Amino acid sequence: MKEIGLQRIWEKQAFKPHQLKTSSGKVIHILHPGEWNNQNGPDFLNASIRIDGLLLFGAIEIHIKASDWYAHNHHKDPRYNQTVLHVVWDNNKECNLENGQALECLSLKQRVHGDQINNHAEPNELSCATLIHLSDDSSKSKQLAIALKKRFNLKTHLILHQHKQLHQDWWYTALWCILTAWMGKANRNACDSLIQNLHKNLLMRNPNPKVIMAYLFGQSGWLHNSDPADEYAQQLQEEYNYLCIKYQLQPLDALPWNTKQVRPQAFPQIRMAQFAQWLCEKQADLSDVFAPKSTKIADWIQFFSSNPGEYWETHYSMEKSSASHTASNGIEHAQKIILNGLIPFLYAFGLETNKPRLIEIADELLHQLPPENNQITRLLQPLNIKNASAKISQSLIAQHKLYCSIKRCRDCEIGRHLLNLPFMAPEA
Repeated sequence: MKEIGLQRIWEKQAFKPHQLKTSSGKVIHILHPGEWNNQNGPDFLNASIRIDGLLLFGAIEIHIKASDWYAHNHHKDPRYNQTVLHVVWDNNKECNLENGQALECLSLKQRVHGDQINNHAEPNELSCATLIHLSDDSSKSKQLAIALKKRFNLKTHLILHQHKQLHQDWWYTALWCILTAWMGKANRNACDSLIQNLHKNLLMRNPNPKVIMAYLFGQSGWLHNSDPADEYAQQLQEEYNYLCIKYQLQPLDALPWNTKQVRPQAFPQIRMAQFAQWLCEKQADLSDVFAPKSTKIADWIQFFSSNPGEYWETHYSMEKSSASHTASNGIEHAQKIILNGLIPFLYAFGLETNKPRLIEIADELLHQLPPENNQITRLLQPLNIKNASAKISQSLIAQHKLYCSIKRCRDCEIGRHLLNLPFMAPEA
């Protein structure tokens, strides 16, 4: 068994699922295995499980031997404190998180058939690829609609969980959706911690870019250096120190910001500078998000555009200068905020507050966004569905993650259609 194979087995849930228990004897129910993380950090993010009836959201880390947790120094890395389950082949050591909390472990060694080891050592393929041409358009359209709805229901479930964590305040929930989309998937963990330590009144009553920038950078853990990198960093540090005194803020420890496998244009500090400028220009007023005035994608791209100023034209972070570049976040990034932040929020908020018009707006925006071209959308090309918009792309991604990759062919309209073709019927 290799780690990549075990990761694929977990992704597809290709093991005996009955009577799952942790090594300490606690009962496990896996509600959602999480999303495979190709960035630095835990292997699967946004997982949902129950352990002895307690509902947990967080990350899943995969290892062949449990002792690899220490070999890889995860016990010293605060990014792994969100891990809710350690999935291993051989549980040879009890493990703890960086904060000292015991880590529950699930061993799959006795739960995987021998042939699954080889089966999952290779990349995923579309099981019905050689037969898909026999399926009808009606089955494909119906199935993709089902998959897309299920994907957004899962996103709604995550947003409502975060809404509960944020004391059921929709303003903070909307800000969290935008912030996490703005900063990117690689820095989701740090955003979760940051949003818990932001004060709405401070953000709304200080429409000054320098104040908001200092506040967000300070709360992110970037202004604790006794020797600032330059005059700009020193000014932010002085402003943040003043805010700490004025508002009795408790400076946070450094948050788990990630720059590995992240392009310089998407480094956390320049993204936060853009976000701070945007938030200041909006005066932290998110009323347009709760009651959209436009359904045109161009208007929303303009809405989420931001340029934090001259300093960031020669910096991606405060540590060192860089070659000259544009400081604005750009059209492509604004589109990602719409896709991963605004649309899921509109869907969840509309569903929870019984405002169907918001769900319709989310659907209209999804239809207007350009299509995504990635490994998953290319893998599902045999479906012969024209990938003409983000709505189709999201449908294909949902189909792959929720059905194809875990071989749920009997639960799929396309799979059932193929299995019921006359030449595939069982003999009498």
